[in-house]
Amino acid sequence: MTKIIYRFLFILPFTLFFSSCVSFKNIDPYPRSTIYQIEKDTAKKPFSKILVRWRNYPLMTYNDTIGYSEEEKANMKPIEVPYEDYIKFKKKILKTFKELGLYDENKGNGTIKIDLTSYGRWTYGELTRSFLTETSFIYIIPRSLKVNYYMTIETEKDGIKKKAEEFSYIKTTFHLLLFPLYPLSTFNSSENSVLKNMIWKAAIKTYSLDKNLEIEEKKQDTISDKKETQIINKNQDF
Repeated sequence: MTKIIYRFLFILPFTLFFSSCVSFKNIDPYPRSTIYQIEKDTAKKPFSKILVRWRNYPLMTYNDTIGYSEEEKANMKPIEVPYEDYIKFKKKILKTFKELGLYDENKGNGTIKIDLTSYGRWTYGELTRSFLTETSFIYIIPRSLKVNYYMTIETEKDGIKKKAEEFSYIKTTFHLLLFPLYPLSTFNSSENSVLKNMIWKAAIKTYSLDKNLEIEEKKQDTISDKKETQIINKNQDF
């Protein structure tokens, strides 16, 4: 009985930390009328190839930056997300574009490149190594982590290239009083919703680019200005 009590007391702080948070997603809903228009358009011409990439600038706290110069911090490279996350993301893209008639590997023509970059995407393991150790007062004073998502959609058909962008973010707030709300809005569920919405928006913008329709791009000031860096892509399309 004593062992059970000690084990419970040991696990309790971590359980409270990981479940005392709520994620709020920023979503600009895609127009369903446009989706209906794409589905009914019998004159649209699908693309034959979709290349997908997803990279992430890892979460970095103050302690993580110790020992780096300002120039080194500014030139830090993004890394590929875990392969299982990437392949799940790619499958959703292929499925959505195929259902809308925008992708046909055998009968299509042209290439779509979808490049997603996330900034500060975290895992619970990373929080225990950095954010948790630097935020011991988290149960008293609320703290937040923001993950930004920046996507570019580039189409190429008959030698003509066109490009569009899409943005979104998730803000996760940690505080003990948020414990009852945790099941309603976890980070994983929020990210799934954000990515699903961005994929639909990417499909709409692909269609608009191909049809030379006007695209309304929203302004975004929350994405960090990172320099493009060359990295080796071992498991992704480009």
